[in-house]
Amino acid sequence: MKRLFYICMMCVLATVSAFSQVEFGVRAGGAYSSLVQKIEKDYESGGRFGFSVAGLMEVPLYKGLSLRPEIAFVNQGGDYFSYQTEAGMNAHNKYSYYSIQVPVNVAYTFYLSDIRLSVFVGPAFDFSLFGKMKTEETNVSTDIDFGSEKEPNLRTFDFGISAGMSVEYKRFFFTIQNLTGLLDRRTVKREGESTLFQNNVTFSIGYFFRKN
Repeated sequence: MKRLFYICMMCVLATVSAFSQVEFGVRAGGAYSSLVQKIEKDYESGGRFGFSVAGLMEVPLYKGLSLRPEIAFVNQGGDYFSYQTEAGMNAHNKYSYYSIQVPVNVAYTFYLSDIRLSVFVGPAFDFSLFGKMKTEETNVSTDIDFGSEKEPNLRTFDFGISAGMSVEYKRFFFTIQNLTGLLDRRTVKREGESTLFQNNVTFSIGYFFRKN
């Protein structure tokens, strides 16, 4: 019983010690997003420019390793073709929508003089909130009904992989980050139609509220 108590106390102390070193940051920047589909063995993508703002934290793990999760508000979208016919994909759909993204990255940081260089990778979750779409048929913008099983709406949830790098100097940093969606965003998929994936590349400037 004493051994279990000591183990629990050590775990609590280790957790408290780790979180006492937690540091927070903010970032904002532009994002190039695209909806990617495979048509006749070729990958086609239609992109657009948006923005991304986020709050992040850094939790030290071991030496240069740290956990770096963030919560981001992102304007993303793109365009793709749907409605399979004998002539091929013949309906062009355009999207602009807003999402909450939660990457949970593991970062490795090393130093060049007083510059901190970090590379990071991890899973990412995407929850779509609201936005507009325009189809070639109507050429009128309408609200996206996320999750509705009626084309050309999109799924609400996406899961992907986040990867990138950052350069920090005197608490200011520049980050390049890519988020590749792994789930098909279509709510309706006819026979012969391609899968559809969301991809984002973000360029941000940020600031860490470091303790030293």
